[in-house]
Amino acid sequence: MKKADVDYLYDWASYNEFPLRKAPTSVGYAKDSNTGDDKDIYFCWLKARRDTHGGVRQSIVDDPRAIEILQQKEILLATIAVFTPDTDLPTHKDPDVYDQPYRRIQIPLSVYPEQYMIWEETGETIHWKDGEAQVWDVMDHPHSGYNHSEEDMVFLFLDIQKTDDNSTLQEV
Repeated sequence: MKKADVDYLYDWASYNEFPLRKAPTSVGYAKDSNTGDDKDIYFCWLKARRDTHGGVRQSIVDDPRAIEILQQKEILLATIAVFTPDTDLPTHKDPDVYDQPYRRIQIPLSVYPEQYMIWEETGETIHWKDGEAQVWDVMDHPHSGYNHSEEDMVFLFLDIQKTDDNSTLQEV
């Protein structure tokens, strides 16, 4: 995945509104920071690679360059994810949902200082900055995420096939 492609997707996604719906997988996965009750996560999938729901969702992605980028074979899934205020994602590894290992490119669209993730093995706290994409092995290492702000935390997530040469974003 080229950094120029990621930068384009950030610019494109930053200026679009997406029809969000509750993620069916958030039950038991996301918790309210204050009460510990289940918390909803919202999403809008842009590309899925499945037998029944595959390909770029062109009713949502109407930009020719964004479609071209998302059609790249290495991209398994593209989704907008929204975590509302006071959401905790307790320690977890993301599930093995594809027929091959994957990495996640996290592209923060709207984040604040009280929003962060922790890599449990090292205790490292990661704070995001709008538009600064990061690549993570979310299916291999335990991590947790937090939105302890009063604002939504919004990402464009790209799950890409895991290869030896895509642990960082490649320059053009």
